[in-house]
Amino acid sequence: MGGAEKAMNIRWIKAAGIVAALSATPVEAAEYRMLTSWDKSNPAIALLAEAFAKNVEAASKGNIKFVLNGPETVPPFEQLQPVASGAFHLLYTVGIYHYGTTGVAVALDAIRGTMDERRASGLFAAIDQHYQTLGLKVVAVPISATKGYHFVLKAPVGAGGDFSGRKIRGTPAYHPVIRMLGGTPVVLPPAEIYSGLEKGVIDGAAWPAVGVLGTRWYEVAKYLARPGFGVAHQIFLMNLDTWNRFSADEKAMMLAEGRKLEDVWYKEFDRMAEEEEKALIARGMTITRLSASEAKLNQVWGEGLWDLVVKKNPKEAEQLRKLARSKNLTD
Repeated sequence: MGGAEKAMNIRWIKAAGIVAALSATPVEAAEYRMLTSWDKSNPAIALLAEAFAKNVEAASKGNIKFVLNGPETVPPFEQLQPVASGAFHLLYTVGIYHYGTTGVAVALDAIRGTMDERRASGLFAAIDQHYQTLGLKVVAVPISATKGYHFVLKAPVGAGGDFSGRKIRGTPAYHPVIRMLGGTPVVLPPAEIYSGLEKGVIDGAAWPAVGVLGTRWYEVAKYLARPGFGVAHQIFLMNLDTWNRFSADEKAMMLAEGRKLEDVWYKEFDRMAEEEEKALIARGMTITRLSASEAKLNQVWGEGLWDLVVKKNPKEAEQLRKLARSKNLTD
């Protein structure tokens, strides 16, 4: 184990110890710890994470309670291992944040179709089977309908309609699109984006179409690049040992609550994205237009996502893409 990995493990072990000290309830008791990759400024926390905790508690008549712990407890890119090990019990995140371990869920952002078509395809079941080999159970996979991601910029798009000469923050999933637009990708944790924009470390940032308002980036970046691209997924992953200790009825109940979240995200994300754009414009942001079409952005985005999955999980990537293509859910 290298020094960086040791340091990472020490951080989350300490974090888990702090949480345990605050709540000494054993794993077998009714209280469980959920890690979230975003803080409460992101509207998805209330819409999905907090809603899941509230709904499960109500459905279980108070027998199952989730206590939420955000990225201030464990950094977003380091959260998978403490959940897989059982230090925490449930993780609400996005696949690219744990690409260092597996890239399988990254493919979800390249999937289209209705929620029912996605469920019936067998894709979610295949992804669940993969995560179980890592000690995790997929409880829910919310994916948006048509809207997904966009760029926030300090200055309008240049004469070439692209990002030539600019440094754009983005996780590896965004890199092919950033490079296609002439920009240089920069990886920064979410907590560092505001200061990066403010200080000129980066000239822009890629982010889901819902969530910029809560970050207040509109204070330091005044432009929204259009068109947007892709669809946006979230994923709930439970420690597999914890999952296996629940009764059949409890498992069925949590999966049912997870399906409700999937339906909420599918129905609400596009509307929320449109409302947030209006709110950002009201706070002084302006639309700036890329020369690339939405179809071109989606093509580069999708191919880039599948390339990432192939690099990390070649066997699973081949199976997943073949399955998705057979159902007309991806290119």
